[in-house]
Amino acid sequence: MTRSQQPDDWKQQLLAAADDFDVKDQVLQKIKERKNISEGKQMKKRLGLLVAAILVFGGTSAYAAIKVYELKNEKGEAVVKVQQTTTPQEKSSEETIKTFEDARNSLKPGEGAAIYIPGPDNPKKRVSFTYIPVEHLTTPPLQKEVGSFYEVPAEIAGGYKFLKGHVEYPFDYSQPELFAEMHKEAEKDKKQIVMRKVSPKPTINRVFTLYKGSEGTETDGDVYIAITNFEGVKWIEEEAGEDAIVEKVKVQKYEGMYVAQKLLDGTEQKLVKIYQEDKNRLIEVGVMNPALTKKDLLMIAEKLK
Repeated sequence: MTRSQQPDDWKQQLLAAADDFDVKDQVLQKIKERKNISEGKQMKKRLGLLVAAILVFGGTSAYAAIKVYELKNEKGEAVVKVQQTTTPQEKSSEETIKTFEDARNSLKPGEGAAIYIPGPDNPKKRVSFTYIPVEHLTTPPLQKEVGSFYEVPAEIAGGYKFLKGHVEYPFDYSQPELFAEMHKEAEKDKKQIVMRKVSPKPTINRVFTLYKGSEGTETDGDVYIAITNFEGVKWIEEEAGEDAIVEKVKVQKYEGMYVAQKLLDGTEQKLVKIYQEDKNRLIEVGVMNPALTKKDLLMIAEKLK
């Protein structure tokens, strides 16, 4: 995703960073898809958090692009890019990740915070933003929060029933006065972390839902669906490993993309992406249950409204 064409809100949502975005940080945004699946498959362990912390505080080696796959809008412009690359080498301090995770765990559902952790893992003095969503165990309250943006199904094709879901919101990621204040406090008092509770914007960034089948072996769900708001977004770019399978597919009346690859934790990710230009959103359907196939994903995606 990225480069100068991407709005600050989206860039900073993925980087959880301050507004000093530059070219070499683009590689971090390509790990978004791994974060998505981690949030679904390892909800209790919060691996998504760990990956988020790596994005914020860690570093990566350079990516070498092998091939780029694109979904285009009616004007022929690429709006979703999956760049197949060589595998990056990631570096991150376990201590920094734990500090970030502990700070996040101190928040209650519905609370957000700006977090600054100084040190060698954060040479650009980035201030991260994090939010604890309100998790819904039934569809009516989630639908009320989502409104007309998306019709949340209680059951999806294949008999998978709603397990839980939440809404994610973006922050104001350009707050130089706040950042300067946090930097100053950390330096003056030699603090290892500075945290400020802040509220996100009311605009929906993403709706995330989990579904489970009666025979499903995954306690945290068998299927996840993520609906990303494309309002104001020109294009996004994500990364797939060099051994990944990336194929174009047809879903409903839209061109879609199927991606299958190994994640950082060794599990297999399979997902279908559909860009709905008329509804200004990106639908992603992924599986946590390895028994589910490409055909299963396409069947689920075909029935979504």
